Amino acid sequence: MGWCTTSDLDRFTAAAGGYLRSRAAENTPLLTALQDAEPAWRARAAGDGLAGGSGPGPGAAAAGLLFGWWEPPDGGAPRGAFLHDPAVPLLISGPVPEMAAALAATLAKMNRQVSGVDAPTEAADAFAAAWSQRAGTVARVHRQRSVYRLAGGGPPRASAGPPGSGGPALSLPPEAGGPAGRLRVATVADLPLLAAWLAAFAGEMAERIISPPELAADLIGYGGAVFWEAPQRPAWIRDAAHHLPIPHHLPIPHRRETAQPAEPVYQPAALATLSRPAAGTVQIGMVYTPQDRRRNGYANAVTLAVSRALLSGGAPGAPGAPGVLGGPSARGPVHEIVMITDGARPDRWGSRLGYQLVSERTVLRFGPVNGKPASPLRRQQSTGPAPRLPTGPLPRLPRIRR
Repeated sequence: MGWCTTSDLDRFTAAAGGYLRSRAAENTPLLTALQDAEPAWRARAAGDGLAGGSGPGPGAAAAGLLFGWWEPPDGGAPRGAFLHDPAVPLLISGPVPEMAAALAATLAKMNRQVSGVDAPTEAADAFAAAWSQRAGTVARVHRQRSVYRLAGGGPPRASAGPPGSGGPALSLPPEAGGPAGRLRVATVADLPLLAAWLAAFAGEMAERIISPPELAADLIGYGGAVFWEAPQRPAWIRDAAHHLPIPHHLPIPHRRETAQPAEPVYQPAALATLSRPAAGTVQIGMVYTPQDRRRNGYANAVTLAVSRALLSGGAPGAPGAPGVLGGPSARGPVHEIVMITDGARPDRWGSRLGYQLVSERTVLRFGPVNGKPASPLRRQQSTGPAPRLPTGPLPRLPRIRR
């Protein structure tokens, strides 16, 4: 049959949902993108009187989204799928290069504008070759990523956290050589800090975030942002008072109160964002540590702790609900965790915690063939050889007589 396309999200889910869920770890990028696109699609469809999703309709077309799945010639189950939003690279699930090359022909006939492709490496290369030939563009590597999967886990030890901490906390014993600290789900009070960290992450990773405050509010709404809080030293006055000698003229109760050390103050040191569960799978998205907190193991600590917490019964949910990370999801428990990392960066947590490599993905960007090249660096003017110093015999110094 080949590629079947539609602008109807419900039709796409009915046709390709089984394929996507059967290999949820490999298809996590597409599943996550579908969850992000669903609210806007349904809002537009409802505005055109198509909330039931009975057909493509102008509501879906206005959103600019196109869905598709590959039906094999033998009439079996779908073996590939894609999601195209003109504003972002095309998402392809399915590693077969021939299917990706055929998709380029399908999209070209529909006059779709493709800015890039995000797919398994061989499929991305095949699509880029076919698309560049048809559209007269050139492909440039934007990012190479590795998809890891983790399943299983043991129960962590949870605690409610100190009063006023802002949300449910999870205290975990640090890994060997790891930093001390705890997990805490971000709440509304953390909105400014979370938005600032999201913007900083996007700037460093060259990611496109339209509105960091809106993304932060959405993450907080379903418990998808988790901080690793590290204990900080108390205020300098109380810290100094702790080391001062205790006056012997004070009564015994006052001596004990004076000598009692201050409670540690926990402050966010790292951030991990989580997707909504899809087919029992949660993706750890951004892992960010501010520059002044790096090289302390905080990013590794939040990754390990979130992984153990999710697989032991916690899942993203509204802050304050029962559960390790905010309560069980309405879509079911979490069976596996997916993390997509920069392919050029080694990840030590993978072997230690049991993450397994699932696939390699490549993100390619398309641009004009005769694009304006970057201006070369201006060469320094030649100054010629340095003048040679005289090499004759040194002058004799006068002899000093005593």
